[in-house]
Amino acid sequence: MNKHNYCRRIMEVYGVIVDFEGNISRTNVPGPIDENETLKGWTNRVLGDDVDDVSFSLQHTYAPQTRMSTIIDDSHDAAQQAKKILKNTVKNKTDRLKEELEQESLKHQKKIKKLLAKQKAKKEIPLEVSSPKADDLDLEEVYGLAKDLTLHPITEQLIDSAFNRESLTPEELILNLVMSLNLRVDELDKLRDLNP
Repeated sequence: MNKHNYCRRIMEVYGVIVDFEGNISRTNVPGPIDENETLKGWTNRVLGDDVDDVSFSLQHTYAPQTRMSTIIDDSHDAAQQAKKILKNTVKNKTDRLKEELEQESLKHQKKIKKLLAKQKAKKEIPLEVSSPKADDLDLEEVYGLAKDLTLHPITEQLIDSAFNRESLTPEELILNLVMSLNLRVDELDKLRDLNP
Protein backbone atom coordinates (compact mmCIF):
# COMPACT_ATOMS: atom_id res chain seq x y z
CA MET A 1 0.00 0.00 0.00
CA ASN A 2 1.09 3.53 -0.73
CA LYS A 3 2.70 5.16 2.33
CA HIS A 4 0.64 8.35 2.06
CA ASN A 5 -2.64 6.45 1.74
CA TYR A 6 -1.70 4.49 4.84
CA CYS A 7 -0.82 7.72 6.69
CA ARG A 8 -4.20 9.18 5.66
CA ARG A 9 -5.93 6.11 7.07
CA ILE A 10 -3.94 6.42 10.31
CA MET A 11 -5.08 10.05 10.51
CA GLU A 12 -8.72 8.94 10.05
CA VAL A 13 -8.51 6.16 12.66
CA TYR A 14 -6.26 7.79 15.30
CA GLY A 15 -6.51 11.52 14.53
CA VAL A 16 -2.73 11.95 14.29
CA ILE A 17 -0.41 12.92 11.44
CA VAL A 18 2.47 10.48 11.37
CA ASP A 19 5.55 10.09 9.19
CA PHE A 20 8.16 7.33 9.10
CA GLU A 21 10.87 5.67 7.09
CA GLY A 22 10.63 2.11 5.80
CA ASN A 23 8.04 -0.22 4.31
CA ILE A 24 4.58 -0.96 5.63
CA SER A 25 3.79 -4.63 6.06
CA ARG A 26 0.03 -4.11 6.53
CA THR A 27 -2.78 -3.13 4.18
CA ASN A 28 -5.36 -2.11 6.80
CA VAL A 29 -4.88 0.18 9.78
CA PRO A 30 -5.83 -1.69 12.97
CA GLY A 31 -8.01 0.19 15.41
CA PRO A 32 -7.10 1.21 18.97
CA ILE A 33 -7.00 -1.66 21.50
CA ASP A 34 -5.55 -0.28 24.73
CA GLU A 35 -5.21 3.31 25.92
CA ASN A 36 -2.05 2.30 27.85
CA GLU A 37 -0.28 1.07 24.71
CA THR A 38 3.23 2.49 24.30
CA LEU A 39 4.61 4.14 21.19
CA LYS A 40 6.82 1.11 20.55
CA GLY A 41 3.88 -1.30 20.87
CA TRP A 42 1.70 0.90 18.65
CA THR A 43 4.48 1.26 16.06
CA ASN A 44 5.00 -2.51 15.85
CA ARG A 45 1.27 -3.25 15.73
CA VAL A 46 0.18 -0.51 13.30
CA LEU A 47 3.28 0.12 11.18
CA GLY A 48 5.17 -3.18 11.44
CA ASP A 49 8.78 -4.15 12.13
CA ASP A 50 10.29 -2.65 8.94
CA VAL A 51 9.60 0.97 9.97
CA ASP A 52 11.82 3.43 11.85
CA ASP A 53 12.18 7.18 12.47
CA VAL A 54 8.51 7.48 13.42
CA SER A 55 7.49 11.09 14.00
CA PHE A 56 4.20 12.79 14.81
CA SER A 57 3.01 16.27 13.90
CA LEU A 58 1.63 17.86 17.03
CA GLN A 59 0.03 21.21 17.72
CA HIS A 60 2.36 23.39 19.73
CA THR A 61 1.81 26.80 21.34
CA TYR A 62 4.71 29.27 21.06
CA ALA A 63 5.62 32.29 23.16
CA PRO A 64 4.88 35.66 21.47
CA GLN A 65 8.58 36.50 21.17
CA THR A 66 9.35 33.28 19.21
CA ARG A 67 10.81 33.96 15.78
CA MET A 68 8.63 32.92 12.85
CA SER A 69 11.64 31.16 11.29
CA THR A 70 11.68 28.83 14.31
CA ILE A 71 7.97 28.08 13.96
CA ILE A 72 8.33 27.50 10.21
CA ASP A 73 11.30 25.18 10.77
CA ASP A 74 9.39 23.26 13.45
CA SER A 75 6.28 22.83 11.33
CA HIS A 76 7.93 22.24 7.92
CA ASP A 77 7.94 18.43 8.12
CA ALA A 78 4.34 18.31 9.33
CA ALA A 79 3.21 20.62 6.56
CA GLN A 80 5.04 18.55 3.95
CA GLN A 81 3.49 15.32 5.24
CA ALA A 82 0.00 16.83 5.33
CA LYS A 83 0.51 18.18 1.80
CA LYS A 84 1.55 14.72 0.54
CA ILE A 85 -1.45 13.09 2.20
CA LEU A 86 -3.88 15.63 0.72
CA LYS A 87 -2.26 15.49 -2.71
CA ASN A 88 -2.49 11.71 -2.75
CA THR A 89 -6.14 11.83 -1.63
CA VAL A 90 -7.02 14.24 -4.46
CA LYS A 91 -5.16 12.06 -6.97
CA ASN A 92 -6.97 8.90 -5.83
CA LYS A 93 -10.38 10.57 -5.99
CA THR A 94 -9.60 12.06 -9.41
CA ASP A 95 -8.46 8.69 -10.73
CA ARG A 96 -11.59 7.00 -9.36
CA LEU A 97 -13.83 9.67 -10.89
CA LYS A 98 -12.06 9.38 -14.23
CA GLU A 99 -12.48 5.59 -14.21
CA GLU A 100 -16.19 5.90 -13.34
CA LEU A 101 -16.67 8.44 -16.13
CA GLU A 102 -14.95 6.19 -18.65
CA GLN A 103 -17.12 3.23 -17.65
CA GLU A 104 -20.30 5.30 -17.84
CA SER A 105 -19.22 6.63 -21.21
CA LEU A 106 -18.73 3.07 -22.51
CA LYS A 107 -22.18 2.07 -21.24
CA HIS A 108 -23.79 5.03 -22.97
CA GLN A 109 -21.91 4.37 -26.20
CA LYS A 110 -23.28 0.82 -26.25
CA LYS A 111 -26.83 2.06 -25.61
CA ILE A 112 -26.49 4.69 -28.35
CA LYS A 113 -25.30 2.01 -30.80
CA LYS A 114 -28.31 -0.15 -29.90
CA LEU A 115 -30.65 2.81 -30.35
CA LEU A 116 -29.15 3.67 -33.74
CA ALA A 117 -29.45 0.04 -34.81
CA LYS A 118 -33.09 0.02 -33.68
CA GLN A 119 -33.80 3.28 -35.51
CA LYS A 120 -32.13 1.98 -38.64
CA ALA A 121 -34.18 -1.21 -38.49
CA LYS A 122 -37.41 0.83 -38.30
CA LYS A 123 -36.70 2.66 -41.54
CA GLU A 124 -37.25 1.07 -44.89
CA ILE A 125 -33.99 -0.30 -46.08
CA PRO A 126 -33.12 1.44 -49.37
CA LEU A 127 -31.39 -0.41 -52.14
CA GLU A 128 -28.37 1.82 -51.72
CA VAL A 129 -26.08 1.45 -48.74
CA SER A 130 -26.23 4.59 -46.62
CA SER A 131 -25.05 5.65 -43.22
CA PRO A 132 -27.50 6.81 -40.51
CA LYS A 133 -28.14 10.54 -40.50
CA ALA A 134 -29.06 12.78 -37.64
CA ASP A 135 -32.41 13.54 -39.33
CA ASP A 136 -33.36 9.86 -38.95
CA LEU A 137 -33.27 10.00 -35.13
CA ASP A 138 -36.50 10.02 -33.15
CA LEU A 139 -35.58 12.57 -30.45
CA GLU A 140 -38.54 11.67 -28.23
CA GLU A 141 -37.36 8.06 -28.16
CA VAL A 142 -33.78 9.15 -27.41
CA TYR A 143 -35.08 11.33 -24.55
CA GLY A 144 -37.14 8.43 -23.18
CA LEU A 145 -34.12 6.13 -23.30
CA ALA A 146 -31.97 8.69 -21.49
CA LYS A 147 -34.60 9.23 -18.77
CA ASP A 148 -34.85 5.45 -18.17
CA LEU A 149 -31.17 5.33 -17.16
CA THR A 150 -29.90 5.74 -13.62
CA LEU A 151 -27.98 8.95 -14.07
CA HIS A 152 -26.13 11.40 -11.87
CA PRO A 153 -28.43 14.35 -11.00
CA ILE A 154 -26.20 16.76 -12.96
CA THR A 155 -26.43 14.49 -16.01
CA GLU A 156 -30.23 14.40 -15.66
CA GLN A 157 -30.29 18.21 -15.59
CA LEU A 158 -28.10 18.29 -18.67
CA ILE A 159 -30.44 15.90 -20.53
CA ASP A 160 -33.54 17.87 -19.46
CA SER A 161 -32.05 21.19 -20.54
CA ALA A 162 -30.78 19.74 -23.82
CA PHE A 163 -34.23 18.39 -24.75
CA ASN A 164 -36.30 21.33 -23.44
CA ARG A 165 -35.84 23.46 -26.53
CA GLU A 166 -38.41 24.06 -29.17
CA SER A 167 -37.68 22.88 -32.68
CA LEU A 168 -34.56 21.04 -31.50
CA THR A 169 -32.69 19.39 -34.31
CA PRO A 170 -30.60 16.26 -33.77
CA GLU A 171 -27.50 18.22 -34.76
CA GLU A 172 -28.19 20.85 -32.07
CA LEU A 173 -28.83 18.15 -29.47
CA ILE A 174 -25.58 16.37 -30.27
CA LEU A 175 -23.64 19.65 -30.29
CA ASN A 176 -25.16 20.67 -26.91
CA LEU A 177 -24.27 17.31 -25.37
CA VAL A 178 -20.72 17.38 -26.80
CA MET A 179 -20.15 20.90 -25.44
CA SER A 180 -21.42 19.87 -21.98
CA LEU A 181 -19.19 16.81 -22.00
CA ASN A 182 -16.26 19.01 -22.96
CA LEU A 183 -16.95 21.26 -19.95
CA ARG A 184 -16.89 18.23 -17.62
CA VAL A 185 -13.59 17.04 -19.14
CA ASP A 186 -12.15 20.53 -18.58
CA GLU A 187 -13.23 20.29 -14.92
CA LEU A 188 -11.47 16.92 -14.61
CA ASP A 189 -8.32 18.41 -16.14
CA LYS A 190 -8.39 21.21 -13.56
CA LEU A 191 -8.71 18.64 -10.76
CA ARG A 192 -5.79 16.71 -12.27
CA ASP A 193 -3.72 19.93 -12.36
CA LEU A 194 -4.17 20.20 -8.57
CA ASN A 195 -2.34 16.88 -8.34
CA PRO A 196 0.74 17.06 -10.64
